[in-house]
Amino acid sequence: MKVAILAPLRFPIAEPFAGGLEIHTHLLARGLVERGHEVTLFAHPDSSTKFEVFPCPVAQNPGFLAYTRAVRAAVRQIKKGGFDVVHNNSIHFLPPMLARALPFPMVTTLHTPPYKSHRLTARLTRRLRNHDYVSISRFLGEQWANLIGDYTVIHNGIELADWPFSAVTERKTAVWCGRFTPEKGAEFAIAAARAAGYRLTLAGPVYDQQYFDEKVVPLLDEKITYVGHLSQAELAALVGKSAVGLVTSVWDEPFGLAYVEMLACGTPVAGFRSGAAAEIVTEEVGVLVEKYDVQALARVLGEVEGSRDREACRRRAEREFPVANMVDTYVKLYGMT
Repeated sequence: MKVAILAPLRFPIAEPFAGGLEIHTHLLARGLVERGHEVTLFAHPDSSTKFEVFPCPVAQNPGFLAYTRAVRAAVRQIKKGGFDVVHNNSIHFLPPMLARALPFPMVTTLHTPPYKSHRLTARLTRRLRNHDYVSISRFLGEQWANLIGDYTVIHNGIELADWPFSAVTERKTAVWCGRFTPEKGAEFAIAAARAAGYRLTLAGPVYDQQYFDEKVVPLLDEKITYVGHLSQAELAALVGKSAVGLVTSVWDEPFGLAYVEMLACGTPVAGFRSGAAAEIVTEEVGVLVEKYDVQALARVLGEVEGSRDREACRRRAEREFPVANMVDTYVKLYGMT
């Protein structure tokens, strides 16, 4: 099968990954190639050389119109490529609108809530015969359902070998990883760890410098440390040696790869009840408390470390979220589209 993947264009599909969307795109492309499919990635020019990449350059901080023109140009190139299917991972409103003009079908994966620019697109494309929508969680699908009609839920997956299990940890240690933006709530993880007497290591890219400088930097000390934007292997090693993983998103997470990555390493999760979190974190592997409730989060840290079996965490990741399941389900959908 000849597959075009339209990636999000702002950041390279390469390590260190800018976020979960870039990781998802990379894993999907890698999985398809490993199954013998011919994949062309329409993506940022600095994307991984492991794939055939059609470069789609955009300005460093493109405005709405400039970015939309870049997406339109990418779809025009895809139309010429003689593909069997195009997988739209761009999170842009335009590609589904252009699907009807393509000589092959399109699958669009929904990674975000239905923002205003997407709502009209969704209504106009819900009955297209050569287009299918996929949601990365049941929670997110329910947000889109009245706009798009029928859809398929395919949970994101991870490459389990990239997140090795660790049975040995350092007591009273916690890890937080993600983008430093207000919606990810790093300051709440810091407050909970400090209240519980835990050492906390934070890792991830700084998306919002003002937020980072004002809400995170003043709280750093010998027990609360920031180690930068790590490679995947470095991050896996950090997560694996931590007793507890903290996830403190204060928006509704459409999925939440961080939860799965932590569980794969055997690290139980304490976090806020956010969006799709409950589809990943069960009572067997962690505890979720209400958003912003730092006191409750601090209280459960010791419970999570002491009573959750790390092998059970790993088994949940192996059973429910291997990337092979994700890719195989997409391939099956391509054949039905």
